[in-house]
Amino acid sequence: MSKLLAATAALALLSAPQIASAANAPQTVNISVSADGLDLSRADDLRKLRNRIADAAAEACDPADRMIVTPLPDYQCRRAAVANAEPMVQELAQNARHATMARRR
Repeated sequence: MSKLLAATAALALLSAPQIASAANAPQTVNISVSADGLDLSRADDLRKLRNRIADAAAEACDPADRMIVTPLPDYQCRRAAVANAEPMVQELAQNARHATMARRR
């Protein structure tokens, strides 16, 4: 299991479409999210990972140094970023469950 977590320390790169302040052209922002210290075979740890991803999506979509045109967070960007990472979360959780079952045999 520790090998799995070590291999996935940089869990997901969130690709968050973001508005560039200068040209109003879409921009992709990548942020790594760590699964360190989490046992993804446990529902509680899986929830913690999803919270980390949501926090990273908020950071990618609404950075503090961006010139804010509207005062509202970019929820559409956040949803897209979280959805982009979810398939990898599912795969990692499934691998963790299989590894846990293999150790019990």
